[in-house]
Parts: sequence; structure tokens; C-alpha cells
Amino acid sequence: MKRISTILIFLTWCIVMYANHTESKGLAKAALAEIDGQIAHWQRLGDIEKEGLARWKKIVTLKNSSMTKELADEAEIQMTWFYGQTQWDNYYRTWQLKANALCSMGKLQLALHETQRMLDDAKKRENTLGRAMAYKQIGVIYLNMKQTEPAVDALQRYAELMKDEDDDISSLSNIYYRMAKAYDYDKAYDQELRVTEEWLEFLHKKVGKLEKPEVHECYNAYYLARAAAFIGQKKLEDAKMALDTAGHHAHLVKTSLSLHHYYKMQARFFLASGDAANAVLYTDSVSMMTKDKDDHTSEVRAQALMMLGRGDEAARIYQRLYHEKDSLFGRDARQHLDELNTLFQVDELKMEQQQSKFLYMVIAASSIMVALLLLLLYGWRTAIGHKKVSEELRIANEKAKASSKMKTEFVRNISHEIRTPLNILSGFTQILTTPGIDLPESEKADIQERVEENTDRITKLVDRMLELSDISSEAIIERSDKTDVKMIMEQAIVQSGISQHTLPENADSKVKFEIISNQPTDSVALITNELYAIRALSQILENAVKFTYEGSITLKTEYTENHLRFIVEDTGIGISADQADHVFEEFVQLDDFADGTGIGLTVARSIAQRMGGDLWLDTKYTQGSRFIFELLRK
Repeated sequence: MKRISTILIFLTWCIVMYANHTESKGLAKAALAEIDGQIAHWQRLGDIEKEGLARWKKIVTLKNSSMTKELADEAEIQMTWFYGQTQWDNYYRTWQLKANALCSMGKLQLALHETQRMLDDAKKRENTLGRAMAYKQIGVIYLNMKQTEPAVDALQRYAELMKDEDDDISSLSNIYYRMAKAYDYDKAYDQELRVTEEWLEFLHKKVGKLEKPEVHECYNAYYLARAAAFIGQKKLEDAKMALDTAGHHAHLVKTSLSLHHYYKMQARFFLASGDAANAVLYTDSVSMMTKDKDDHTSEVRAQALMMLGRGDEAARIYQRLYHEKDSLFGRDARQHLDELNTLFQVDELKMEQQQSKFLYMVIAASSIMVALLLLLLYGWRTAIGHKKVSEELRIANEKAKASSKMKTEFVRNISHEIRTPLNILSGFTQILTTPGIDLPESEKADIQERVEENTDRITKLVDRMLELSDISSEAIIERSDKTDVKMIMEQAIVQSGISQHTLPENADSKVKFEIISNQPTDSVALITNELYAIRALSQILENAVKFTYEGSITLKTEYTENHLRFIVEDTGIGISADQADHVFEEFVQLDDFADGTGIGLTVARSIAQRMGGDLWLDTKYTQGSRFIFELLRK
């Protein structure tokens, strides 16, 4: 009887939510039809200004109604009109919403392309709003990639450019929402609350309690961010109060977008409260409001289903999330992050160059004045000595800062690397240990394979951390193993896992792996340390796999009477000549978003040199990167 009541309640809820959703969509279509009529009316009267306002209103209505695909299509039409009428404010705002819609649809490559074009166009026109919109979208994409620090940095740049725009309350308020969301991803709930306090101060200063839909939208988002932080801190009473207030504002606005965010937070609140049934109901409501992907809501639903004993449904969600999250660390996602990071830093570099030029002029003028003063008081010799000491201190200070930054990045990378496999293992463990759960054999086998993969991933990470102790060691590695080149190559290939990521063994790969030798490798013997030689070569192969997205990786061997060389060539992103030695320094990663710890090449060179050989980058090679690993044969 209790089960029947639960089912009836659930069906009633679904019918009500579907009806509300259908009504909301119907109202949105009616509003859009009315706006089209306004556009046609003002077009007949030749009132360009009012026609532009109506066209922008249509874009905003599509956004607030969560009609993402329609927004992406309509934006292109309206951008063409705004461009023809030189209405640059609406032109760039529409462009940003188009890129954001593409991002929400999972078309990240197109979103990046649109953002790049928008930034270039705004710079060419010297349009501040256009640059601000580009930075805003950069921040949104970084958020989708779970990259908190660069996301906050980009959004703060947007806020700085827009600080004097008093009429753009919604956009400026949205920046606080995005920054709060970034800290929520990182579970930095104290920082999230700090941002909401600054946000409330901004709202009180700009709008107070003004009764307008856009103002209610801002307050709805503010209270939802507060609720998220309180839920994270387990302060459920405070979270409930914030949620109730957010619901008040959401229902006053009653747009699909405002209700969608409110229902998401309700699901999260009920999960934290232990009310799994209501948590599942609210995730259903979210699905009815939008078709956009939402991994966080999926995770909430999976956890609630586990609490309700519906482990088979939870298992399917966890498996989907596993494949999607795993792809985040694949080559495509890394390439997206590379492009985004380049986009973000190109403009940053130009700003730094301008600042450096101005700073140089100030320093130069100051130096001349100081030099003249020292010439009069102490003579040229004292002036030169003082300048030398200052330069040495400056260099030492820069090195100390660089070292601190590299170590900080190392710790951040280690935390990032270990968190994902642990989360996945935790999810699957909950499924497998749930009493009475009955999974098909195929799903059990798949879960077992994923558990083994992520356990190996953590083990390798721990091994890599232990290698840190070898980096600073100057002890000579004993060479007493008589072995052949073929065995070293085979073992290094296995340890690096290169075959699993390249053709011909991996049919889905875009990278071909081949071995080239001018004579049979099993006929070439050498006296070395077998374990360390394999270890160094596998590190070099791993590095090639990490930075080669398509093309080829080639392992070659060359022999002389006294030396053996392993040559690893790839068609990857390459390394500039000025970074040839920098890449061998500990904790250094030229790509901040690549997987790893930044010590692989450092360990490999340390091993080579301690065995009487060497490892270097061939800067004459221009097709990608070529590393040469040389060992003594006798």
C-alpha cells in the first residue's frame, strides 16, 4: 500500500511538472510570436532603435526559456542585423550567448571558435564590451572544464572591463554567480560565501529591492549560491532558508531558466537531508526543464537512487559519467584546453608587453637619475656595484617565485590526478557493496575493468611521486647487466602503455607507432642497468604519447662502437628551442592542463647521466619533438 502511494505521488508530480513545463514552453512561444510582430511593426515604421530593442528581447526570451538550440540558430540571424545597423552592444552580447549556447549543447570546439572570432573582432574595433563578452565566455568554458583558477581570473577581467556599466546589472550579477559556482566545484565553501557577501553588497548598491524581473533573477541566483555553500557546510537550516527565498524570487519570474536552477538546488538539498525520494523527483523536474547535459544533477540522482535501493539504475548513470569524465582527460579535451589557454593568454601577453614597456621606460628613467646621483656622490664604481647587487637580488627573487609556483602547480596536479580515479572507485564500490543488488554479468565485468584501470592509475601516480627522491640524487648507477636492445625496447613499450593509445593496436587512435632500426635489435648487446634503462625510455615514450594528438611516434636506434642511442620522434605540439633545457627541470610542464606531475623527463635525464650517458632535445627537428637518449655500450 505504501509503495502504491509513493508511485501515485510520483506520477502526480510528473504530470504537474510536465503541465507546468508545457505551459512555460507555450508561453515562451506566444511571447516569441508577439516579439516577431513587434519587429515587423517597427520595421515598417523604420524605427531602427526600437526594432533593435525588440530583436534583443527575442534573444533574451530564448535564453530565459532554456531554448538552447533555437537560441544558437536565432543568434546568427540577429547578429547579421545588428552588424548591418552598427549596433555593437547587442551584436557582441548576442555573439556571447551564441557561444554559450553551443557550449551548453556540448559543441565545445565551435564555442571556442566563436569566442576566438569575437575576441579578435572586438580588438580590431577596440570595443571594450566585445572584449568583456569574450572574457566572460572564456570563464564559462573554463568552468565547464572544472578549471577554477583560470575561470575566476577570466571573469574578474570581465568585471573590471564592465565596472562602469550601470545599466547591465544582470550581466555583472551573473559574474558573481559564475565565481561562486567555480568555488562550489572546488568545495571551497568559505570562499563561495565570501563571494555571495560581495554579491549582496553589489545588489543593494545597484538595485536595492526594485520590483523588476531581472532583479528577481539576480536575487534568485544569489540565494541559490548561498544555499549551495550552506549545503556543502552541512548547515541545512540555513540552506533551507536561502532556498525558500530563492524559490520566492524564481516563482515571481517563472522562466524556465530560473526554475531549472531552483529545482537543481532543491534536489541537492534533499539529498543532503537524506530525503532520497524528493531528490529523485526534483532531478526529474530538471530533466523536464531542459535537454542540456548536467553531470552534477546526474550524480545527485545516482546517489539518491542508491539510497532508495535502485542500484541497477545508479550503476548505469555511474557508467555513463565514467565514460564522459574519462574523455575529459583524453586527447580531445586536452586539445580544447590547449586552445582555450592559448586564446586566454594571447591577449594577456599583449597586455603584459605593454605594461612591461611602460615599466621599462619608468625603470630606465629612474636608473638614469640614480646613476647621475651616484656619480656625483660615490662615483661610477659604486653605482655599477649597486646595480649588480640589485640585479642579482632580482634574479634570485624571480627564481624563488618560479620555484614556489612550480611546486604549487605540482601539488595542484597531484590532487587533480588522484581525485578523479578515487571518485570513480568510490561510486562503483557503493554499487558493489549494496545488499541485494543484482547486476548483469556484462556490467559486473565492465565495473571490474574500470576499478582495475583506476587502481593502476593511482598506483602509477604514487610510483611517480616516489621518483622525486631520485631527481636530486648524484649517486652513480651501477651498470652490471648484460642485455640486448630488443629486450629494453619491449619492456619500455609495455611500461609506457604506448601501444594501447596508438595504431595499429588501438583502432580508434589517430597516432601511428612504429620502430625503425638499421640492424636486428636482438643482436646488439650492451652492459648497463637494465631496470633503470627501461624506466628512462618508458618515461620518454609516455611524454610522446601525452603531447601527440595525431600523426606518428617513432622509436629509432643508432649504434656506434661505444654508444647506443634511442631516438623518440613525434609529430606532437613540439617544444621551442629556448625551452630545450627548461623542460628537464623538475615540476615543469609547458602545458598547464596536461596530465602528469612534471618530473618524467627530469627523472629520465637524471638516470641517463648517472649511467654515464645523456638525454637531450634535438632543436633542429621541426615536425614535433625529438628526444635522444644515449647510453654507453661497454
